[in-house]
Amino acid sequence: MSTVTIHRAVAADQAVLARLLSDMQAHYRSPDPPGGAADMARLLTREGERLPFALLGEHQGATVGFATLSPILYGGAYQWELFLKDLYVTEKARGLGVGRALLVAIARIAVDEDYCRIDWTTDATNHGAQRLYDGLGVPRQDKRFYRLAGENLRKFADG
Repeated sequence: MSTVTIHRAVAADQAVLARLLSDMQAHYRSPDPPGGAADMARLLTREGERLPFALLGEHQGATVGFATLSPILYGGAYQWELFLKDLYVTEKARGLGVGRALLVAIARIAVDEDYCRIDWTTDATNHGAQRLYDGLGVPRQDKRFYRLAGENLRKFADG
């Protein structure tokens, strides 16, 4: 079995990251606005301290997965935390250890770069992701998730 390698996405990775972002959107049947994946890839490959970033996972020389992360100031501890927004592995590469390798790399970054924790969510219907996280022993949290978006956001903003 060949190994999985992980690296932080840089400007030279924008095209492959954009392709994977579009692949994820198609997988989840989400709209992928024209140029949206390319713009997101550009934003995720900027250099600087505490900016959103992406990790890429490779298996047998092919880039087959990614994770997108955003640093957030965690007020409870007055420290930085990482929010894992997306973890995606192409359908053909699932079960090869890419997701696990991405999560381990994220944990190493958190430790090495002094983040106090990593938070993420998953849809209740995403049983594959839940099996991965549960199988790795990641504890589930008893929290409720709220969101204002679209028309609800506009109505709320109007008072």
